[in-house]
Amino acid sequence: MKRICFVTTIYMTYKSFLKNLSIYLHDTGEYDISLICADEQEAHEDVPDFVHYFPVKMERGVSLSMFESIKQIQVVLEKEKFDIVQYSTPNAAFYTSIAAKKAKVPVRLYCQWGIRYMGFEGWKRTLFKKLEKITCDNSTFIEVESDNIREFSLKEKLYTADRSCVIWNGSASGVDLSKFDISKKEQWNNEIRKKYDISENDVVFSFAARLTADKGINELLEAFTNLVEKYDNIKLLVMGGMDDSGSINNELVKIAKNSGKVIFTGSVPDVERYYAASDVFVAPSYREGFGLVVIEAESMALPAIVSNVPGQIDAIVPNETGLDCVVKSALSLQKQMEKLILDTELRKRLGANAQKFVEDNFEQKKLFEYLKKHRDELIGE
Repeated sequence: MKRICFVTTIYMTYKSFLKNLSIYLHDTGEYDISLICADEQEAHEDVPDFVHYFPVKMERGVSLSMFESIKQIQVVLEKEKFDIVQYSTPNAAFYTSIAAKKAKVPVRLYCQWGIRYMGFEGWKRTLFKKLEKITCDNSTFIEVESDNIREFSLKEKLYTADRSCVIWNGSASGVDLSKFDISKKEQWNNEIRKKYDISENDVVFSFAARLTADKGINELLEAFTNLVEKYDNIKLLVMGGMDDSGSINNELVKIAKNSGKVIFTGSVPDVERYYAASDVFVAPSYREGFGLVVIEAESMALPAIVSNVPGQIDAIVPNETGLDCVVKSALSLQKQMEKLILDTELRKRLGANAQKFVEDNFEQKKLFEYLKKHRDELIGE
């Protein structure tokens, strides 16, 4: 029995990206699975029965509590004698890479799901690049979420080519096509449009992410506000909870709410139903490791408009499954949105291509087969 331990800062990361992989590995009968993450009520209630859960306090952001977190993680790793420890998200990865090296865990797998410092400048970029380099140096192997992120990292000399790879076509967890069921699109479309009084003639854009400037919400609201002045038949579904209100342009939010054209749904557990009711998905993020929400939306036959940043651009085939725009440019985003408002045939063609693209390249169970094989090989070595 191979012993694997997943480490994430918060439980939501495990739930969103690793829970299904845990179930898959457990069902093979070859893996004993553990989880280290912050002590949260949801974790105690939701974690699968077969997963050994070790709560360790980990705060987001920079904090002196990091030293205690590293110490606690090291204690667990030394006691449990895992064959492999897998970590992702900035704080959990940094802490665990140090703790796992001290505990002499033989396989220390850093799942690089993005690079935090890509959106930073000056001293902040220098500091966070150093932290990323330490995480990579302490790891025995780096499993990268996308080809563009790996190429960026190699140019930045964060690690060497022989210590890194992208599994299959990338992404952290692929798309569960039984959840994102294209056969239910018409049914879900009717239900959601009825719920929010959206006309069948409305062109609906959707956005799904934490509401923070880094996700491009300010540029999206600015672009959409400008488009509302020209087109009466458009709506915007904004799915996600407030994460950093201080970074958001409150005047744009106020205009959006008063327009009657923007629907703030908050976080929703059934995002696939909202995608089914949409015509275009928009993801103008400043930085991403890949863009899981993009391929999830594409699986429901939505063309996607994404910012041209490493990682996220890997989630589309430009001009075949979606369009790209200049990062941090509301005008560039607006032009691409307008193109899809005006050209119904282009919208439908890109959407059909997008659904096939995801089905062929990101089906979850197929990705899990590759991920398991890679972990088997790392442990075997």
